[in-house]
Amino acid sequence: MKKFTDNRDIIRPGITRFATNFSALEYIVRYKVGLRNMFESEQWMMSKYGQATSSPACEAKKFVLGLGSEGRNFWERAQQIMKVQEPLLKVLRLVDGDDKPTMGFIYEAMERAKLAIQKNSRSYLEYWRIIDDRWNFQLHHDLHAAGYFLNPQYQYGLHDIGNDNEIMLDLKNVIQRLEGDLVNQGKALNQALLFRDKIESFGTALAQKAIKFTNPGTKFIK
Repeated sequence: MKKFTDNRDIIRPGITRFATNFSALEYIVRYKVGLRNMFESEQWMMSKYGQATSSPACEAKKFVLGLGSEGRNFWERAQQIMKVQEPLLKVLRLVDGDDKPTMGFIYEAMERAKLAIQKNSRSYLEYWRIIDDRWNFQLHHDLHAAGYFLNPQYQYGLHDIGNDNEIMLDLKNVIQRLEGDLVNQGKALNQALLFRDKIESFGTALAQKAIKFTNPGTKFIK
């Protein structure tokens, strides 16, 4: 196989099973011509795989060469799956990366992934349902929404996230968990609202200038 795929393996382990499957499909599509040439080569025909009448290799050949009812639309389906999965893989890479703290970026990344899927698939509502089920029951935490709210790149961006009821509720939940004193909870919430409305030190020229290039996880010495 490697003689037809620039000496590359098709299966490349990823950070998750999902990432591994996507990477394998990506390479299959990338080396479509080479894989077709392999299955049509004399070397394949003369091998034990090429001479077998029933085996996993025979099934793979049908898909790659587009034979039979299942293989006829294989490449079209593969391209469609890649358009759906690639935005989700970007989210996984963000979560797994070490370049910057990701808590303030995951919420927005998921929203962008869903919009990309909507653009590339007519069946996007079904994909959205699956994503929302996983997000709501396995991945989403109040901290994601709080990080989203406190990220100035998004708070002062195009979307009015400062008045989103769901995000505000998650932010309040985080404040209540981190601070048991009711008075301090009120002070923390007040600070968050000052941040949202660009009041006091949050509205200075320096603070607003730093919005686009300051990482929310950066620590400053007072």
